[in-house]
Amino acid sequence: MRLLPKGELKNAIFILFGLAFGTLGYKLFLIPNNIAAGGFTGIAQLINHGTGLPIGAISLALNVPLFLVSMKSLGLRFGIRSLIATIAFSLLLDGVRLRFPVQDMWLATVYGGLFCGMGFGLILRGSATTGGTDMLASLIHRLFPPIRVSVGIFLVDGLVIIASAFVFDTLSAMYALICTLITNVVVDFVLEGPNSSHSFFIISDKSDEIAQRVMSELDRGVTGLEGTGMYSQTHKRVLLCVVSRMETTHLRRIVFSVDPRAFLISTRAHDTYGEGFKEIGGK
Repeated sequence: MRLLPKGELKNAIFILFGLAFGTLGYKLFLIPNNIAAGGFTGIAQLINHGTGLPIGAISLALNVPLFLVSMKSLGLRFGIRSLIATIAFSLLLDGVRLRFPVQDMWLATVYGGLFCGMGFGLILRGSATTGGTDMLASLIHRLFPPIRVSVGIFLVDGLVIIASAFVFDTLSAMYALICTLITNVVVDFVLEGPNSSHSFFIISDKSDEIAQRVMSELDRGVTGLEGTGMYSQTHKRVLLCVVSRMETTHLRRIVFSVDPRAFLISTRAHDTYGEGFKEIGGK
């Protein structure tokens, strides 16, 4: 008999590994080197520098009002998972003692960004946040899907980084900015995975031949859309096809070998569900 439903067990595993990576990122790399890479934890680092109060406790205290305001819009399960993750992260920050912090600033910046990005990305994959900036960014993303989580995090974190230049020094703020950029890239990588796909719109007088070759050589589906050239008022079939990143070069080669005058538009597709790509609910 399972203690947790299958979906919740998967979320719990993501959150546990995320907490481990995030804790290591801060305790080994960021906190010992005064790199306040944004977020409520970054604010807590700044307050800790002046008061000596525990970073985890400060972070938790800052998160409580945000939870009170956000719990209803977050949803019960998401809110409970996030609250548990936030409390656990705060306890780990104050309770874990690591004897071998890295003192090299460049190594601390790079690996701190990698570890924290991996940690926060996994926690988000587990349908939770650790409060603060990532909770606020997640809320913004839910309300305005075009605004990606990493963008929201970066905007809010910028204020913390600027403040760190005054509390610590300018170099620490510059390292914090680099660390934030690395963290955001890794968060996106963890959320989207390495196999991002590309969608292609193909306009050609030889659309039937192109479609046949794509379906036979790449084993990908092709959809024909009816289009009209507004200048010439001629009707043309516009092909829509989605392929993996590794197949983009092959598709371009097919299109322009059939019709060198073809018009092709390529866009990156961050989420593609269906046959040959992600299964629904599989993320």
